[in-house]
Amino acid sequence: MYEHLKGKTLMVMDRTSLAACAVIRAKEMGIRTVVANFYKTEDSPSKQVADVAIDIDISDTDAMLKLIEEYHIDGIFVGWTDSHLPFYANICEKAGLPCCGTTEQFDILSNDKRRFKEECLKYGVPTPEIYKIDIDFKREDLDKIVYPVMVKPADGSGGRGIKKCNNEEELIEHYKELYDSSASKKIVCERYIQSENEIFIHYTVQDGFPSLSSSFLKYKVDVEKSKAASCLFHMFSPRFLEEYKRDTEPAVIKMIQGLGVRYGNVMFQGFEENGKLYFHESGLRMGGEQFYVFAERLNGISSLELMIEFALTGKMTLYDVKTQDNYKFSKYCCNYYIPLKPGRITRIEGVDEINAMPQLLQNRQFKFIGDEISSTSSLDRVIFRLHVMDDTKEAFAKTLCKISDTVKIYDQDGNDMQLQKLEYDTVLNMIEDAWLDC
Repeated sequence: MYEHLKGKTLMVMDRTSLAACAVIRAKEMGIRTVVANFYKTEDSPSKQVADVAIDIDISDTDAMLKLIEEYHIDGIFVGWTDSHLPFYANICEKAGLPCCGTTEQFDILSNDKRRFKEECLKYGVPTPEIYKIDIDFKREDLDKIVYPVMVKPADGSGGRGIKKCNNEEELIEHYKELYDSSASKKIVCERYIQSENEIFIHYTVQDGFPSLSSSFLKYKVDVEKSKAASCLFHMFSPRFLEEYKRDTEPAVIKMIQGLGVRYGNVMFQGFEENGKLYFHESGLRMGGEQFYVFAERLNGISSLELMIEFALTGKMTLYDVKTQDNYKFSKYCCNYYIPLKPGRITRIEGVDEINAMPQLLQNRQFKFIGDEISSTSSLDRVIFRLHVMDDTKEAFAKTLCKISDTVKIYDQDGNDMQLQKLEYDTVLNMIEDAWLDC
């Protein structure tokens, strides 16, 4: 199956534990791996599993091109980090290597939320109304705003910098904070959608054909009530998808194809309001939730392997998304995130026990003993992200609660740091909500 890839050399630029998954998979496919970034090996999980680890600044194009020549690199895999995409596009273009997007495509679909929303309006993809505003805070602009609004950096990710502003004073204060800390100085102010139903739609694009690969709903911890609250579950679910495919997908597909995307993974993120989905951002890259972990088990197709193959050959031939993709997973699946309360991690227990559970397909650890957890509401406070799958709603809820009860993370005072311990009825309600009317 991988004969045409064996002996080739793949360069991975991402440093993360997600990228380590790609490195491990590439090695299993008979591919030599080189991880190149400016992080030291001890701070880069992907370097720790690579055949070759190189300390280099990926923004130094000339140095990267020399490295590509020296190590006979056949392709580059960038993975999950938006900030790497412009460098990736530039290096691939100059080295003559396959790239899943152009600088323009990455800018619209991954790095500039304002440009993304402009394209949505162009193609008829529903998106929340955006308000014109800049650091001068012109009175004529401020007077047109209807509160509440959502204010966020146009170039941010992972929930960082997002805030609901209920009045002009809050808007100006938060806008100034974001402006002072933003490299691009681009801030988005949009209509706040009064909905907790946040949905993510994922496509695998193969030879210009966008295939709906998966969808999930985001559920947050109960103790944090803001829209930027910490994530608890990504429940893979068919809810809203029949309406979406009927009412919105034609415009989404037209947009993907109109932007000229030929190969890759495209994500659309938005909220449901009164039966309609409104998208506020997207990504032209692999999704951090790694939906392929479930798709491999249930549908026999791996978007990760397709992206590795594309990096090395410029084609996707290992699987046929038209016949093998099925966004309606046949079992109950979720990413279970375990966010932590503020403090310093001093002890972790129960990891071996949960890893031995057959319902746990993958466990990615992001924080370790000695790490300090702040009160941020972003993914920075998550210690584990687990891929969990089970046969029935009831069994699924019990499995998730057993994981929550088994794993223990203690702070410097001996307190359990889990932000929310799971309870059966609460979890079951979330599962039933995700699969409502399906």
